[in-house]
Amino acid sequence: MSETTAAAAPGPIPPSATPTIGGLYAEQFLPAGTPKGVVVVTHGYAEHCGRYRELAHVIVGAGWAALTYDVRGHGQSPGVRGFIDRFDAYLDDLAVVQAAAAKLVPAGAPIVLLGHSHGSLITLRALCGDRPPQVKAAIVSSPYLGLRLAVPGYRKVLARVASRLVPRLSQPNALRVEDLTSDRAKQQERLADKLCLDIATARWFTESAAAQDYVAAHAARIKVPTTWLVAGADPIADAARSKTVAAKVPGATYHDLVGLKHEVFNETTRGQVFAEVKRVLASA
Repeated sequence: MSETTAAAAPGPIPPSATPTIGGLYAEQFLPAGTPKGVVVVTHGYAEHCGRYRELAHVIVGAGWAALTYDVRGHGQSPGVRGFIDRFDAYLDDLAVVQAAAAKLVPAGAPIVLLGHSHGSLITLRALCGDRPPQVKAAIVSSPYLGLRLAVPGYRKVLARVASRLVPRLSQPNALRVEDLTSDRAKQQERLADKLCLDIATARWFTESAAAQDYVAAHAARIKVPTTWLVAGADPIADAARSKTVAAKVPGATYHDLVGLKHEVFNETTRGQVFAEVKRVLASA
């Protein structure tokens, strides 16, 4: 790796602290001086916040604090694995984490939300809801607004029926590491990561689908600047639907990341993606 590439993809850093916030496991990262602001990071489905320590390094390098957390039912947070009874619980948790994040920076310092995949869905659903979070901007990567991954019709029907009768019923989520990133080292890291999930529950499936439809219908409500980092070769989340929804959002900046797979922050060219994150923070 060249010196320039190494600087663009600086590698992970350990958290400054690992607090428990509203019962959820979290990791906080602080720069050497007074933070310019704070970024709240919400990870994707079936993973956990520990996979965002390189992104945190980028954020801290820009002079900002970062607060990441394990979504309920994931990682080291409580809850049935991969299960949520109602999507609003994710929004409630995000609000609690954001309140904790505000305490890491001076009063009035900007707060930026950053979500990946299902975390982007949580972020966007919050922003277009009746009580949107008071933040300066948002960054969403590979938003899970529609499923491109092929799922047999019978499994979708089963999930809808089970959501009412046996909501915690789980099925294999069919995620392949080759669909996440083309970086082989990152693929191996994901395979070895015991905190990641390989299932999806029926109620999570139907609650997430409802949230997707809500965002699509109410995207024009989003009032803060949003930056969309959309993987152009994503076999999991539907990039076409992301583009359609982003077009409804006032002030949205859409980046079609040609050739990148789902996990843009873990791709071989992630330095270019990190540069976009730094540009957003520099103007926030």
